Amino acid sequence: MLAQKVLRNVIYNSSSVLIANVVGVIIAIYVARALKPELFGIYSLALSIAFLLLTFTDLGINATLIRYVAYAHWKRDYELVRGYVRGLSKLKILLALAVSLVLFISSDALSIYVFRKPLLSDPLKVTSLFILFYSLSGFVNAIFNAFNNFKANLVKSLVYELSRLFFVVLFILMGLSVVGALLGFVIASLLTLIALFALLLKSYRSFVFGKIKSIEWKRIIRFTSYLTIGSITWVVFAYVDSVMIGMFLPAEDVGYYRASYNIVGAIAGLVSVPIVMFPVFVQLEGRDLKNAFNRAFKYSAILSFPVVFGLISLGEPLIRLVYGVDYLPAVPVLYILSFLILCSALGFWGVIFSAKEKPEYPVYVSFFAMILNIALNYFMILRWGIIGAGIATVISNFVSWIVLAYLSKIVLDVFPRMSHLIKPTVSSLIMFYFTSQFKLSRLVDGALVVLVGAAIYFVTLFLLRGITRDDLKYIGIVLGRS
Repeated sequence: MLAQKVLRNVIYNSSSVLIANVVGVIIAIYVARALKPELFGIYSLALSIAFLLLTFTDLGINATLIRYVAYAHWKRDYELVRGYVRGLSKLKILLALAVSLVLFISSDALSIYVFRKPLLSDPLKVTSLFILFYSLSGFVNAIFNAFNNFKANLVKSLVYELSRLFFVVLFILMGLSVVGALLGFVIASLLTLIALFALLLKSYRSFVFGKIKSIEWKRIIRFTSYLTIGSITWVVFAYVDSVMIGMFLPAEDVGYYRASYNIVGAIAGLVSVPIVMFPVFVQLEGRDLKNAFNRAFKYSAILSFPVVFGLISLGEPLIRLVYGVDYLPAVPVLYILSFLILCSALGFWGVIFSAKEKPEYPVYVSFFAMILNIALNYFMILRWGIIGAGIATVISNFVSWIVLAYLSKIVLDVFPRMSHLIKPTVSSLIMFYFTSQFKLSRLVDGALVVLVGAAIYFVTLFLLRGITRDDLKYIGIVLGRS
């Protein structure tokens, strides 16, 4: 049953995201408290630059691998599977080495002449190695995903996150400060690459070694070229705001902004379903595609809307608890960035267009939104600081989401029912009204608010028929058979 396979993949993916987010938050808390806002800002800026440059080690290669290997595997053309794996792996290694080397060589010039922060030089040199190992481990993980195997995501998360936690804390305790924290990322990404490659040889050795069939590079290049622009623009969405803050504002403002962004990103990953639907959408057409999309969209909306409004309710005590009073300036921007959770959890458009071999649509839209994002960030950061950066990022993401939703309706005849948006929104607003009446002074108060809010939300949603007995029965059947 397809639903069972999707649920298993969601569980594996969500488990890996949960581990990543829990460990990520622990590391962020520890590093933020140990380094204080200014050095935490340098640390955050170095990582933002690294993740921005990671885009150029991918250029859509991972998504291309998943799309074409999944299709060839579905057709049982195993020689073609090997052709895609080997051909794209050579390209990936070349790009990863080139980007890593360029950052290492240019780290002094970037830190002094672009960001005017000399302390940034050594951290950038360390992150150049992180880029190399992290990029290659992501590619190996994509091979597993192409076979609709998301168990590797859990393995990757366990190895990377636990080793990252150990080495980051160890090196900071040794007095290595920012460089030590980033060196922990390097070692963790290297160990992850080794573990995933060993698992690949054990599980899919026959798809790596053996006779290959030549692949249609012209077709690959067309598909990848669109994804290249798309991958660049989406990573720009995630990190250009932090980089621009680093250019125009003090380092501690980067720390405040990333502190909020880390919380939002951690929560968004837990309620994000689109990534696991990619191999499924590749194999579906017509009514089956519409039904799968609508069910996935509905359940994603049900999960994501209350999370957004719940995060707004708990924003200030959460920042105080997680980072301490030094980071309270991050609270206003947390409220704004919370709405990015919706764009992430309901962002099926790039996945469905890529699955149907039409990547040009999200590329054109995301490129326009990227330009909009940069322009808005420039004017709003100069006027309102990190709050302006948050507003610019949210506006740009929502514009992109709305345009892609419209194009999905026109091009693919796939579009969510409006009730899937309206009913969770109304239920969440009612929940928010009641939870905002609570005065939170202790951790136990926050836990109580979460429980009360969840009860109010689901009761309201059930009364509005946003979730029905048929939905509960369907979920029960899928859970029972998985």
